[in-house]
Amino acid sequence: MPAYRICMGGHLLYVEKYREAFEMMRRSLTAGFFFAVLFVAPLHAQIEEAKPLVFAFDVSITLSQKAAAWLKAHRESIVVSADYTGAPKPDAEGRANQIGTIDLGVENVEVIGAAGLVRVTGTKVDGRRLDWIKGPVMLNVNLFSGRHANGDNVLACDFFDGKLSSAVKKTPELRCSLIAEQVEMKHRH
Repeated sequence: MPAYRICMGGHLLYVEKYREAFEMMRRSLTAGFFFAVLFVAPLHAQIEEAKPLVFAFDVSITLSQKAAAWLKAHRESIVVSADYTGAPKPDAEGRANQIGTIDLGVENVEVIGAAGLVRVTGTKVDGRRLDWIKGPVMLNVNLFSGRHANGDNVLACDFFDGKLSSAVKKTPELRCSLIAEQVEMKHRH
């Protein structure tokens, strides 16, 4: 019995002797974990933007007085055309289009020919193709007349060309005028 007590006591003594070292190591690991979460994870997020789950965004359309009057008089619509793309991963380069990007989908939203906010739902995006791209989803947004009253487009509009995440965070504001007004279009990103 005394040998058991000594052995047990020796074991307890061993644990007590190193308990402080174990506690210090546990604190260091905990601090290291929080450091990684707070500082390293955001750096990785800046390098590789997460693939979006939602592809919807809004576009704010403004019109010159002449464009608004023409669209109203001719009961013409405006088409918001959103083209989603991405840079191909090395193993998907064979799937790229003629300009070297992966087509993810195009959505055209036709609205009454007036200024206002237009919602693009992103439902035409083929989510399966996200595995083919590296980097962020890119977005190109163009506006043009619906061509019901006239076979040709009559609008000259600003356009958006940049990351989808930028359009989601801040609504692109695109201004349209009649082509005949010869107003310079602006690239928004």
